[in-house]
Amino acid sequence: MNNEYVLNQAEIDEVKQLAIETRKTFGVYLNVPLGNDIRIILENEGILLCEYPFADSNGTHTYGNITWFKLGDDTITFIGLNTSSYYDEQIFALAHEIYHYRTKTGKAYSPDVEVEDENIEKKADRFAAELLLPAEELKKIIYSSFERYEISEVPELKILRLIARLQCEWWLPYRALVKRLFEEGHINSVTYSNLFDIECREENSTYSKILASTDQEIAKLLNKKTKSVGVSNSVLETIINNYEDNLIGDDEFVRLLSIFGKKPDDYGFDLVDEFDDELKEYFEGEG
Repeated sequence: MNNEYVLNQAEIDEVKQLAIETRKTFGVYLNVPLGNDIRIILENEGILLCEYPFADSNGTHTYGNITWFKLGDDTITFIGLNTSSYYDEQIFALAHEIYHYRTKTGKAYSPDVEVEDENIEKKADRFAAELLLPAEELKKIIYSSFERYEISEVPELKILRLIARLQCEWWLPYRALVKRLFEEGHINSVTYSNLFDIECREENSTYSKILASTDQEIAKLLNKKTKSVGVSNSVLETIINNYEDNLIGDDEFVRLLSIFGKKPDDYGFDLVDEFDDELKEYFEGEG
């Protein structure tokens, strides 16, 4: 265990309550996994999702970020998602950014702050875990599996099979689930360290074999770096409407669509599709 910032009990309770309220707001019961449906929730909330496989920069890796701006009386909110991450990490990143959206915290809402506040980021991570797998549901699953709540003395392979089942159903990353077990008091610090250090992505590792045996299709999806490029349909529709209303020209229309892997022909427009290399370099660059 390292000396990273640890939330106190009042902060944990606050985050848990917010996660419960958020699920209620989204109309999702506590015993229902969100998984890929988290994207539908963003759409229903009017949060625009922009996906792009950003490269690592100076040894750092960004999973996602949220930004917003005013347009008249309306507030436009975007979440940028780095699709060079594994798919389970992408889902966790979206849940993390929902915390910032719900609490209006982080650099996006405090532009004068140069570095993310460690306390806020820890809360956002804990919120993401709570939102994706509520503590009470985890507790029920643990007890129904082992008839006990503290499972440190359970053989490691049995715990790994439990984690694999949890991952296939709730779609959290392996290490987020291990941390979830520790945070909720289901395993001690020694078991936590042992499980956390296990190789979870290597195809021939013990855990990867267990995960694939649990659900091969989901295991493959969760461990895939999708590197997809896309944007919410409402954004694409706005671009198309602006073109049809002569607010943007042919070249700008082609460039905007190409950013998201689309072509004018995809929408019935007969235009020459030329990808703008400068824009590609911008999105793939360190900025």
